Amino acid sequence: MDEAQRLAEAGAPEGTVVQAGIQTAGRGRFGNTWTSPEGNLYTTTLFRPQVATRFCAQMSFVCAVALSDTLVTCGVPKAAIGLKWPNDVLVDGKKIAGILLEMRSGQGDTPDYLTAGIGVNVAVAPEGGTAISQYSDAPLDEVRDALLGHLGALYGVWLTQGFMPIRTRWLEQAYGVGKPVTARMAERKVEGVFEAIDHDGNLILKEPAGNSRTISSGAVHFRVS
Repeated sequence: MDEAQRLAEAGAPEGTVVQAGIQTAGRGRFGNTWTSPEGNLYTTTLFRPQVATRFCAQMSFVCAVALSDTLVTCGVPKAAIGLKWPNDVLVDGKKIAGILLEMRSGQGDTPDYLTAGIGVNVAVAPEGGTAISQYSDAPLDEVRDALLGHLGALYGVWLTQGFMPIRTRWLEQAYGVGKPVTARMAERKVEGVFEAIDHDGNLILKEPAGNSRTISSGAVHFRVS
């Protein structure tokens, strides 16, 4: 992602992709590290969307749906895939891929650029995770090419049709809908039942008292049996 941002600052065009064979300082949300051994897919794609900055977080859902389509293309059963709010992809309840968005705001209402870092466990997975190799023998290059194809197509859908088609696709495979969830934010946590995501991609949580709360960011922990 650092290299993609350097290229973006130098004027690289939208669609530029940086791929690493291995990472020694992979990062995830909230400063978490991302284990990055050889054999897995690590890419960052540069976007320059002409949309309002406040909508750019929706790209996480674009990436998640693209990852789901990629996994199916590469032999993972669609029924096993779950999309976990806001930016993880699971197979049989285990993490197989993650997404990290970083953005530089422009002078107006649109971003200067947005980078989407995607990591996919292709050959190996850390403890508690899973990899494509558990389901098929799809080679790394095939996974990458499928991902970039699906990502480009869905990015076009988002730009031309808005978030609704992406939201619909995401909800079809949403992980934990109707199940108890704990949302942890900066200084508090909220517990309830995951109902859906709203038209901006925020999580809608129904609290025990019956009222609905909108969660725009934070770490969520699903208690799915």
